Amino acid sequence: MLPNRIALSQKATDKLRYMKQNTGLTPNILARVAIMLAIKEGSNLKNAGVNDTDGQVLSRDVLFGDSAAAYDVLINQYIHDYAIDGSIQEVIPALIEVGVFKLGHVKKIQDLVF
Repeated sequence: MLPNRIALSQKATDKLRYMKQNTGLTPNILARVAIMLAIKEGSNLKNAGVNDTDGQVLSRDVLFGDSAAAYDVLINQYIHDYAIDGSIQEVIPALIEVGVFKLGHVKKIQDLVF
């Protein structure tokens, strides 16, 4: 089950705000894209460095919207497939952190086409 609140790192929060200025998309939408990109590429979460939780805190409803059930299944499947020991509370910010790093090239909304 998805946690009620997800605390992001300050680094991820800053990158999401920067991308919002360039694309006009809100941080929660960009975080959804980041999660899916990290899952799609089977990213290693050991490099995520999410010990910092001083950034933005997103509620489950804001972050996942009406698609919460789908994200719950996808994230839990990812945890199972990659035998991740951490809790879903730790995995979600790590996926966002890794995905945001992969979105570093985004300067305008058209750059989000994959």
